[in-house]
Amino acid sequence: MVLQQDWKGVLKADPTDRLLKELGKPGRYYVLRELMEKPGDDAEVESLRKELVDEILSKQLENGSWNGKAYDYENGTTHQLMKLLELGLSAQDAPVRKGTEYLLQCQAENGSFVQGRTRCGVDDSNLVQTNAVLMALGRAGYGDHPGVAIGYEWLCGWQAEDGSWLSPRSRACREQGEGYPHPSCGIHATCNTLLGLSATERTRQSQAARRGTEFILSVYGLKYDRSNESPYAVAGTPFDGAWHEWRMLLPGDTNQPDSLIELITTGQVLSTLSMLGYGLENDKVRAGIQRLVGFQAPDGFWLNNPQATLGILMTVKSFYQPLCCFSFKGH
Repeated sequence: MVLQQDWKGVLKADPTDRLLKELGKPGRYYVLRELMEKPGDDAEVESLRKELVDEILSKQLENGSWNGKAYDYENGTTHQLMKLLELGLSAQDAPVRKGTEYLLQCQAENGSFVQGRTRCGVDDSNLVQTNAVLMALGRAGYGDHPGVAIGYEWLCGWQAEDGSWLSPRSRACREQGEGYPHPSCGIHATCNTLLGLSATERTRQSQAARRGTEFILSVYGLKYDRSNESPYAVAGTPFDGAWHEWRMLLPGDTNQPDSLIELITTGQVLSTLSMLGYGLENDKVRAGIQRLVGFQAPDGFWLNNPQATLGILMTVKSFYQPLCCFSFKGH
């Protein structure tokens, strides 16, 4: 990846001051560290870091989990562990060690990870849960653990011929003629899985990761039919934009404008490509960044939302400078 220094120069405006006022403590920490580039031993940074670590640890249960679940997005064990790692803890620290031990106990015989159970069938297995666990374990230094290797084998086994990922439930429903959840395999599931594969050098350089990124790059400038009725349309329709998949929005939000769908989809795609080592030397990456910045409001915000703005800023920055602590966690 080719890195350059002046990443804020590509923005319409710098929203740092407003973000400091509107974001909660976790967001402010990333503003201080990433946007303002304050060192880790800065007094304000260290004070805020200690508060955040203490708050996270206060919610860890005796069994090492958070919320009693391997995955519960921000509230579950996977994401809490990744936050602790971003805040400077390591696999040698007891809270991280206990959390990873809990995650490893949640592995099923088929290699997937499930919610607190150690046995399940394919129908109970879930790409999102498994991927989040593998991402947390990989970032904690467990990339060479036998259970992690088996988990990646299961995860990569659901990769479709075109390089995208189709979940067990999606595949079963499609085979039954239901078309769930949408006609194409999808950018959404593929990006989330690729973020998991980015957690270790071995998986980042794997054939599965290469095929997945080739799929993502191949659907630049295409959007997909929303129909769930057979026969399912898998060919994209060209449009004047970057990446577009309606499933990036919440269920029921299918009537949102293309610009919103494109903004959210392109942000996730670019963050994923960045974690996999793609940079400004790639034409589609450069064009995608230009599209993202084009959606920025004159006040520097995207969607008038501080959290969305912070995420997009980190995406843009990652192509110009290394991120010191912020990482993209996926769904």
